[in-house]
Amino acid sequence: MAGDRFGGPPKGTDEPPYKNSGKSGQNAGDPRLSSLEQKILESAIRGAVPRLVEAAQKEFVTDLQDDKVPPEIDLHLYPELDPKARELPGTEKAITYRGALAQVLVQPDPRGHREMIEELQRSDIPMHTLAIHLFSPVAAQLGRLWCNDETDFIQVAVASTRLGMIVNHLSQNRSQTMRDRQRARRVLLARTQGAMHTIGVSIVASCFRDMGWDVDGGADLELDDSLYMRLSNSSYALLGISVGRVDEVEECAEAIRRVQSNRALSRMKIAVGGPAVMKNPVAFGAIGADMVAKSALEVMQLADRMSA
Repeated sequence: MAGDRFGGPPKGTDEPPYKNSGKSGQNAGDPRLSSLEQKILESAIRGAVPRLVEAAQKEFVTDLQDDKVPPEIDLHLYPELDPKARELPGTEKAITYRGALAQVLVQPDPRGHREMIEELQRSDIPMHTLAIHLFSPVAAQLGRLWCNDETDFIQVAVASTRLGMIVNHLSQNRSQTMRDRQRARRVLLARTQGAMHTIGVSIVASCFRDMGWDVDGGADLELDDSLYMRLSNSSYALLGISVGRVDEVEECAEAIRRVQSNRALSRMKIAVGGPAVMKNPVAFGAIGADMVAKSALEVMQLADRMSA
């Protein structure tokens, strides 16, 4: 794919995009770049593009009002444009890691993501800030590249797996420091069968752990009998359901009705989120959930209110 995009002449023409200058070291009429020329061009692109993007982004952000975000802005990619998200401690520092994280997720050498884990551990940025301002935007960008057919399945799978490993490692490691807290609230996380990309569940779980919640379930728990068995055997303050596809709205609604029919669970709140809710939140507005969360930030705000 990359070769088709960058390695040949423009589609619809047999003419090369440039002609050889005839200088020594190359055959006359050879349309290909020499090794030295390729290195010079690559260096120029790498040096110029980031500066142009950075300048455009700074100009754009400056024009935004603190209390009003234009509706066309994707807050999943740029959560810092949300005034509430920008108040999280360590926001600016977390944002600076986005480029480096994106690189280690796709580079062939696997040592990069291990070094990233160590770097983020040393940073002492709160886990919920990392979840909102680093992990979620990078995951959203992966999803966008996949939906726009700008990358292939293998690249997305590898990147998603590495991102999940980073999130889970940091989350589990930091949760060990919270054991001395008072009796924490408990949340049970589950997903529909269509929620194949489960990195969002891991990110949400990391937010809850960072806020002192006990987290049960997760990406491996589906809406089946095992879910209802856990609800019957343990007490939870919140059930969080990640929905992968919009056409699973009825499956989700049926699960909520079944849970709410159990009087012993009447005090437990239910929140739905995930890719399908992000895509079409209106479709999930009348299925009986106490909250329809369009982002990890909204889930975190719900957890904060329930912990108060």
